[in-house]
Amino acid sequence: MNIGNMKKYVWLFLAMLLPLGFVACSDSDEPEPEEPIEEPKVDKSYPYVNFFAINMMNNDYLWNKEIVSTLNTWDLTDNPIEAIEKARYKKNGKEVDKWTMMTDSYSEMVGGTDGVSTGTYGFGIKLYLKAEGSNAVVGFITYTHPDSPAEKAGLKRGDVILEVNGKEMNQNNYYDALFASSSVKVGIGRFENSKYTSVEKSVSMQSVSMYEDPILMTKIFDCGGKKVGYLAYQSFTFESSLGLYEVCKEFKKEGISELILDMRYNGGGYVFTEEVLASMLAPEEEVKNGSVFETEVWNDDYMAYFQEEGSDLNTYFRTDFKGTHNEKEYNFNTVDANIGLNKIYALVSGSSASASEAVLVGLLPYMDIEIIGKQTHGKYCSGIMWKGEEWYQDIVDNLKANKKDFATLYPEYADWKKYIADWGIYVMISMYADKYGKNPCMPDGLTPDIEAKDLYN
Repeated sequence: MNIGNMKKYVWLFLAMLLPLGFVACSDSDEPEPEEPIEEPKVDKSYPYVNFFAINMMNNDYLWNKEIVSTLNTWDLTDNPIEAIEKARYKKNGKEVDKWTMMTDSYSEMVGGTDGVSTGTYGFGIKLYLKAEGSNAVVGFITYTHPDSPAEKAGLKRGDVILEVNGKEMNQNNYYDALFASSSVKVGIGRFENSKYTSVEKSVSMQSVSMYEDPILMTKIFDCGGKKVGYLAYQSFTFESSLGLYEVCKEFKKEGISELILDMRYNGGGYVFTEEVLASMLAPEEEVKNGSVFETEVWNDDYMAYFQEEGSDLNTYFRTDFKGTHNEKEYNFNTVDANIGLNKIYALVSGSSASASEAVLVGLLPYMDIEIIGKQTHGKYCSGIMWKGEEWYQDIVDNLKANKKDFATLYPEYADWKKYIADWGIYVMISMYADKYGKNPCMPDGLTPDIEAKDLYN
């Protein structure tokens, strides 16, 4: 579900705000202990964050009915991050929901989905143990972003990182060196004849803050007179919707009839961008007819509301797209970018998830799609990211519109602005399905038609 659309519905169950967690008093006649029991120290922000978390899970969570017992026993003094992990829906000991999460760094979480990284070298990596039972790890570079420090340093797909800052890379030092430092020196080698070479060159890089364009590569191949396009796409960022439009417009101009859609490293992103891409890849006649691309299933409370309101839970192929993201307006038409494809070859892996799976699920009833690679991740639901301070402010505003005062109704949380800081939540709210209401992604991902390994795994 588009985050902008979700905000229209998020306050439907405002009256369902849960009661505060009061401590019960005891009538016991037993004497008080001689020494006071030291209470564990609780972060002052936790009750405010948990109040936000409980109500999001009670109102909007896809499996809210299945976790009623957890909601009823939620301790407002618990660590909210751990509380959310505990609350996520599980069935027969297996996690049905592996994605709902709480964060105290909402700005970082949103920045990641927008493709904006603060302190990055601009490359993707897959880590492997160097040998069974070893602490040493090696990192195969899967891609580099254009104009990134990695690309400028000459790193490329297939290079193997063996050392960081002059030391063998291992399970203890790889993260800080590659992802949490402002500069790094990496030793690069290769993997050939089933062996790793020694370090052949050393490369130094300074991390930067940059937009990492997820459109990694586009090409057009001439296959015996048949033109086949290639698009390597790494994340459904909102901004990349415009880049995808330009790519597909060029593919249409060049007359490609088949497309290799490489989403091996695509973990998903914004539904808006997913719908843009799907409508440019779908058969032109289906787009003109406004055929159903996907449909949605929400929790029982929302489904009852939508039915009462006569809401349409289908998403349709279209050519007009309008949206606002980070105060930027997106308003464009894709009628000149519908490629007119006969076939899609989808390259996938276990890292292909969410929107990258959903776009294939929605297109499969309409097109010849051959899935190649490894079983996909299996994220069959959509979520919304919500910042705690925005949640509280919306409650305040909605109550005020109804001539009610938040501070009067919830005095314990009247000073929420002091404590909510950069807390936020990513919560699963709906499941997507194709036009028939089916989702071949459930429960463990899309199964490839042709199984193939990626790099050296």
